[in-house]
Amino acid sequence: MKNQSSHQNRQPIKHGTTPPRIFIAIQYLEIGGAERSLIGLLNALDYSRCQVDLFVYRHSGEFMNLIPKEVNLLPEVKKYTTLTRPIRKIIREGYWDIAAGRIAAHLLDWCYRKRRKAKESQAIFQYVADCTTPFLPSINEGRTYDLAISFLTPHNIVRDKVKAQQKWAWIHTDYSFIDINTRRELPVWGAFGRIISISESVSKGFLSKFPSLECKLILMENILSETFIREQAELPFDTSFLQAFEGREGQTKHPVLLCTVGRFSYPKAIDRAVYICRQLVQQGIDVCWYVVGYGGDKPLIRKAIAETGMEKHFVLAGKQMNPYPYIKACDIYVQP
Repeated sequence: MKNQSSHQNRQPIKHGTTPPRIFIAIQYLEIGGAERSLIGLLNALDYSRCQVDLFVYRHSGEFMNLIPKEVNLLPEVKKYTTLTRPIRKIIREGYWDIAAGRIAAHLLDWCYRKRRKAKESQAIFQYVADCTTPFLPSINEGRTYDLAISFLTPHNIVRDKVKAQQKWAWIHTDYSFIDINTRRELPVWGAFGRIISISESVSKGFLSKFPSLECKLILMENILSETFIREQAELPFDTSFLQAFEGREGQTKHPVLLCTVGRFSYPKAIDRAVYICRQLVQQGIDVCWYVVGYGGDKPLIRKAIAETGMEKHFVLAGKQMNPYPYIKACDIYVQP
């Protein structure tokens, strides 16, 4: 797919003698693909040519320590942390408006899934954004940025709470594999001047839902230094998870080591990989498949492992800050 940006309305970021000021927002910096991508982008920027303010809604996650020193990390705003903390806790702290918004969002999502007879849906995230953003304070009120970037969906906060000459939104997820409420999301995406996709497949998936936004779409692959990745791959790592493979049926001297890295969520399809693993074993292939990651679908994946009897062939290696040694150790890397 070609770069989808339109030549019309392609305006350079205007600034005077001072470097352009860029605002970037993300929910947190836990271990994850989008979070790793942001760290890569921040490390690639030339700070002699721009100034960057980074707003992390909740200052949590292993990647917080990887933020380059040149980046101005804005202070945490307590009310923004309520978007991801347990509802009971934020009610005790007096944030009734956010709590009510989140509860309303879950009711709307329940009605949406019931109408569509859908067991799985990612529409909840947009409902939460729609129902809570009006109660949030503006960010850095009084400052107008040259460029504001919303790095992770949903994008309501950068759309509504940040002043900027230009606003860009990132898309990291292949929308062709998930259910979303396009009617709800369209006006949010449409408010941004540019929509940045990280891959060809993500672009195609996005356009399958929002064909009218093709003129705004730009392909920009994740920025990760090859040198950095190779150095990380040489670091020592915990190999204790390999013990789980011992004593498997049909054990050979040199099993095929498969590795997957990803968040345990519906779009990543880790649970379906368990059934693929069973098919390989049934075909007489001695497979040892390990998955590096974490997420809400962990119980679902463990259930699939138990149902298929793949405990000695499919192992969850856990949450790892550095996945590259695990990737280097495998024979084949698999992304379901």
